[in-house]
Amino acid sequence: MQIETKDFGTITIRPDDIILFPEGVYAFEDCRRFVVLDTKSKAGLMQLQSAEGKDPRFILLDPFAFVEDYNPILPQGALERLRASAIDELSFFVIAVIPQNVHTSTVNLKSPVVINFAEKLGAQVILENREYPVRFPLFSEEGAGSHARD
Repeated sequence: MQIETKDFGTITIRPDDIILFPEGVYAFEDCRRFVVLDTKSKAGLMQLQSAEGKDPRFILLDPFAFVEDYNPILPQGALERLRASAIDELSFFVIAVIPQNVHTSTVNLKSPVVINFAEKLGAQVILENREYPVRFPLFSEEGAGSHARD
């Protein structure tokens, strides 16, 4: 099957690549079918691309790659909604906002995209963790990568 993407034009995907988001993604509740695209970037950027049109498309990062002690606490009912019996059955991604000045990029640690790839189900959830901000800077004032793991 072919889909239109924001950054790669028309691409071919398999129907089983589609992840269903029954409740959509915040502010895009009507978009429910997405694919995760590996951009092959050295920075580990991926995309959550709508399978229903060019938009929306979100830039995703692995939060564990730059927040060493990231420990998401899911809200009650999230495991059941994603048909998972344990948190280790799920994959976590954070949405990045990358403005023209890339050094001011942020990620949303509070509301990750959570996917059960085995069940082809996803959701954006608001974590119970109070310490995680919606706008976590990827770069500190000292320079790039100061939040990254060594």
